[in-house]
Amino acid sequence: MEAEQLMEVMATRRSVRVYKSGRITDEQLELMFEAARLAPSGANSQPWEFVVTRDRAKMKRVRQIYADEWNQRKLEDPVHYKGLKKDYVGDVSALILACGDARTKRVYLTTRQPADREKLFQANVANAVEHMMLAAASMGFGTVWVSVRKEVEPELRTLFNVPKALRLLWVVPVGRARAWPKAKPRRPVADFVHWDTYDKGKLRAEDRIKAWPKK
Repeated sequence: MEAEQLMEVMATRRSVRVYKSGRITDEQLELMFEAARLAPSGANSQPWEFVVTRDRAKMKRVRQIYADEWNQRKLEDPVHYKGLKKDYVGDVSALILACGDARTKRVYLTTRQPADREKLFQANVANAVEHMMLAAASMGFGTVWVSVRKEVEPELRTLFNVPKALRLLWVVPVGRARAWPKAKPRRPVADFVHWDTYDKGKLRAEDRIKAWPKK
């Protein structure tokens, strides 16, 4: 693949939250997992583990788990809670649970502090997920990061029989987009790249620390 083709895949990847029914083959999933396999990791620890399902009943159960969480959080703070519903997790071609084996943190021989080990561990798994998402995008599939918060983690762990030794980090829906989102605005390269030393003139003011608006 030429650099231009890789950049095109990156530019067309989208966080999709509206899906239509459609099939994903074993071969397509295997290509995604092969991409994940090639991701870099600290000490070549390769901590990632993925649980994939195309079972409609399980997808509907995951949707209900997230709906229950949303309803509870909205009930607790009806005015300020702005969390997005995750109904789409029940309508996709496949659901992938991204897990990590936290025991691999012990092989980071030169990383002593627990917080640093945790940072590296999560970055390793995130590398694999991003590789997987780019492979999905190259085949025309949409994906999105879905956080696994403590409110939903126990039920997801039970539903998919995830061992206690593993951390359950993210759920990744994969499917054909019903509506392909437009590109969101991105900061210009010149705003966040600093040559030789940090340019304090580029440090964002407090009132600019916010979610970027949709187009």
